[in-house]
Amino acid sequence: MNLAGELVLSRNQLLQTIGSDDLRNAETVGQRIDLITSELQEAIMLTRMQPIGNVFNKFPRVVRDLSKKLGKSIDLTIVGKDVELDKTIIEAINDPLTHLVRNSVDHGIEMPDERKKSGKSETGLVILKAYHEAGQVVIEISDDGKGLDGDALANSAVNKGLLTAEQIQAMSEKEKINLIFLPGFSTAKEVTDVSGRGVGMDVVKTNLDQLGGHVDIISEIGVGTTISIKLPLTLAIIPCQIIETGGERYAIPQVNLEELLRIPAGQVKERVERVGDAEVVRLRGNLLPLIRLADVIGIQRTYYDPESNEAKPDRREQISDRRGRNSPLFNTENDVQKRESQKDGSAVRSVLDRRFSASSALNIVVVSTGAMKYGLIVDRLQDSEEIVIKPLGRHLQQCKGYAGATIMGDGRIALILDVSNLARMANLTSLDGSDRAAEVAQAAEEAIKAKKDKQSLLIFKSSEEEQFGVPLNQVERIEKIKRSDIEDLGGKRVMKYRGGSLSLICVDDVAMVQPLADHENLLVIVFNIAKRAVGLLAIGPIDALEIAADIDDTTLSQTGIMGSTIIDQQTTMLVNVFEMVQTLFPQWFEEQETFDFEAIEEGEPPTILIAEDSKFFRNQVKGYMTEVGYNVIEGEDGMEAWNLLQENGDKISMLVTDIEMPNMNGFELTQRIRASEQFKDLPIIALTTLASAEDIEMGKSVGVNEYHIKLDKERLMVSVHDYMKKIH
Repeated sequence: MNLAGELVLSRNQLLQTIGSDDLRNAETVGQRIDLITSELQEAIMLTRMQPIGNVFNKFPRVVRDLSKKLGKSIDLTIVGKDVELDKTIIEAINDPLTHLVRNSVDHGIEMPDERKKSGKSETGLVILKAYHEAGQVVIEISDDGKGLDGDALANSAVNKGLLTAEQIQAMSEKEKINLIFLPGFSTAKEVTDVSGRGVGMDVVKTNLDQLGGHVDIISEIGVGTTISIKLPLTLAIIPCQIIETGGERYAIPQVNLEELLRIPAGQVKERVERVGDAEVVRLRGNLLPLIRLADVIGIQRTYYDPESNEAKPDRREQISDRRGRNSPLFNTENDVQKRESQKDGSAVRSVLDRRFSASSALNIVVVSTGAMKYGLIVDRLQDSEEIVIKPLGRHLQQCKGYAGATIMGDGRIALILDVSNLARMANLTSLDGSDRAAEVAQAAEEAIKAKKDKQSLLIFKSSEEEQFGVPLNQVERIEKIKRSDIEDLGGKRVMKYRGGSLSLICVDDVAMVQPLADHENLLVIVFNIAKRAVGLLAIGPIDALEIAADIDDTTLSQTGIMGSTIIDQQTTMLVNVFEMVQTLFPQWFEEQETFDFEAIEEGEPPTILIAEDSKFFRNQVKGYMTEVGYNVIEGEDGMEAWNLLQENGDKISMLVTDIEMPNMNGFELTQRIRASEQFKDLPIIALTTLASAEDIEMGKSVGVNEYHIKLDKERLMVSVHDYMKKIH
């Protein structure tokens, strides 16, 4: 009430001052109002603040009941009950905290006998701790249990089809642990009322993200896990850094702010580097991805000119297109004269070109969101301010880059940036495994919906114009070599490789395509065919892609080329390495095991049934079989294959089936065959483009004898011959 009275007095003073021209008095009144408003804000905020103990107090009972139910012995220690938080945040974190504490008790702490074996005390310890740090509240849930096993999480993600094995290999331990935030992810062996329902850490993360909070997991196997949550003190008022781009002001919450970076024009060239299409800045030995704010939010690029005090259009394509005082333009008077007498009569750019002026310095706001950090390039950095968040109207809710808006002191609106969504809009490769995995899971889902096979391809070039692909599962490794490493001996290309000689081939040795480009730096893609290593010469860039296998096997098909597909608007020819090697080195295949057709008394070769919905793959597999003398019957889906099997039951010696097929998939077909008295012993080989561990388990459980990757002719045929020998 006192403050409200003071505010009324100050308002009267202000009105009086506005009427006169007494500027000095107006300044004093302004300071007085500022002081009273701050105190009033603080007093009102305190009424909303509540101790976090209100939430913490229920956990001793939760832990006691749950540990009794699970047969575990657990102590709970609570630290920092007096830490205060905004009432709305206290209410919102209740459920996520309960979930995390239950997780520590259920998944974290081991059973007493297990703890005893590993040298720990039989009673587990869970610590719930809250404290203030840098204007935020940190809540930590620690346990001294078994810790999170990143590899086990990664395998579980692969089994559930959320990630591929290749992606797992590229992940750090931290990223693997962050996979726990994936939707529907659970490592529980069985579903109980405590865990295993698939409603897990993703819900916790979503709830905390909505509060502007941040979750971090630190875990060590056998030692324990600490989950740290950072939360703002209040949701109503947040400290922000005000920046300017394109003449407009934006606010970046200080929660996401790591540091502010200014790179002088003279250092831009050496500090900013290009990696592929992305630009990165070298910051204390690490590479930090850069995003231009103007590009992401779709406004014209500008730069701030301090002389005219206004934003001007920025026509530089690349960030590094700036020069410092050590530019060649400043070398000698002679050089300058030479430039002045340019033959084409074009005007020489002034030495005071803006690229050398202070305005060419780069202003970078280094922001972080989750495990990810990047630099946001802006025109100007302004003050930091405490702002009141106003939500965006319903018709603006789909603008993903903004978290809300605020009204600035001059009455204009500034939008508050959402740094995690800006990164997604800029297609920044997320360091947070959960983001990447979620996208992969979505792509996998879409491919399954489309009922199309996915094929992992390694994309490369041989000449500058033509693009080639080869199934990634066939590639052993990729080596970078110089042209001088290649030797021509006895009419053959070879190079030294791992203490021996590696035979080198080019696509144009067999196929009618353009010759290998005359580059000094080459790539050798190493394959293992007929138990020998062979290298395919290529040039970059190389890329590994997963495509829905929509392959044309007629238009460009020839020796060494099995078909073509369109990737990123470019026709890509699929190389048949097996056929190339067979054409160039037929003697390699002489020692290989094959089926002895002469040993068959009836004189009729065995018949193989192929069930495959893709014409391309069906023709490939049929070609492998007929080439060595087997009879082939083909069905376009599981249902058709089942009907063919019933019609030709006595003749068919083996089934080779795809998994993903319309009408009846490979698993259903196998189940039906194993349930039938007549065909229950028929050998079944399943073909797939990407066999996940979960698929293989499922296949074994329904009765698939073996799994093979499509287009891996060698392994498939060895397996077929083995089964045929056993039967006949």
